Amino acid sequence: MVLNRGLLVCGNMNIDRIYSVECLPSEGESTPISAERTVFGGCGGNIAIAAARVGVRTRLSSVIGQDFPADYSRNMEMAGVELDLVSISDSLPSPYCIILSAPGGRQSYAFNPGSMIEQKDLKVPLDSKISHVHIATSDPSFSIRAAKELSRMGSSVSFDPGMEIFFRWNVDLLRKILAHCDRFFGNIGEWKHLGEQLGWGGDVHTFSGIGVPHFIDAFEHIEEAVITLGAAGSVLITKDGSHYEGPIEVGEVVDATGAGDAFRGGFYGALTRGYSSGEALKFGNAMGALSIKSEGPQDYEATWDKLIHLTGI
Repeated sequence: MVLNRGLLVCGNMNIDRIYSVECLPSEGESTPISAERTVFGGCGGNIAIAAARVGVRTRLSSVIGQDFPADYSRNMEMAGVELDLVSISDSLPSPYCIILSAPGGRQSYAFNPGSMIEQKDLKVPLDSKISHVHIATSDPSFSIRAAKELSRMGSSVSFDPGMEIFFRWNVDLLRKILAHCDRFFGNIGEWKHLGEQLGWGGDVHTFSGIGVPHFIDAFEHIEEAVITLGAAGSVLITKDGSHYEGPIEVGEVVDATGAGDAFRGGFYGALTRGYSSGEALKFGNAMGALSIKSEGPQDYEATWDKLIHLTGI
């Protein structure tokens, strides 16, 4: 079943070059590579395919190069992702990411944006059937335009800059986009950085030994924040407080690459079915748990029925 309440994902599709290492090197150090593989990835592609697999009508807005693998596009279409909004650059190669992956899910990254540089020139896709918009790693100018125009049409807009919040988003840009967003997605480091940049204050709530700031000032801009805590689960933060959901254990971690993106797909699977954001955390955790049992950010099987089984709902 494909849900009528649709999701638009804005973000990159790229090739992940994953190198397995025993430990992540510090500055000026090196480490031997024990294995390497090339897989399909990118936050936009990962989130879109995850949501589509659990029945969400999903469109993806992105920019790829002429060199983009046909197999990647076929995989997305087979999962149900609509690719009519994907633009192809005439001159720039497709984005790629180099990932150093160590035991326990620890990773470091280097990213070449390639054709995504042209995202700044894209038109904002205006679709009245889109109830949710998820702006993942994207050009700030495009992101702000998309958030502004789509929120005016009545879509619920989520801002999820990922690691780009540390180098691509300044205070002025953050204020501009949050003015048109309902929700922030990020990990604990990204959430803390956002608060530090904007001078937010508040108490710290502790979940599974992790201190999570409750930035009361944030809710002058957004309605809620969804914060992932890695192996410790996830937390929903609102003006009224915090709601925590612990992890779903599935055994040994094979590969944590893209687990946060899978979480987002499960979250939207629940949200578009009418579950509350707090309940949606459980489904996000379940989707993340499924993803870490396979290598690569997209090479796992997931259905809505599997999420129901894992959550016990």
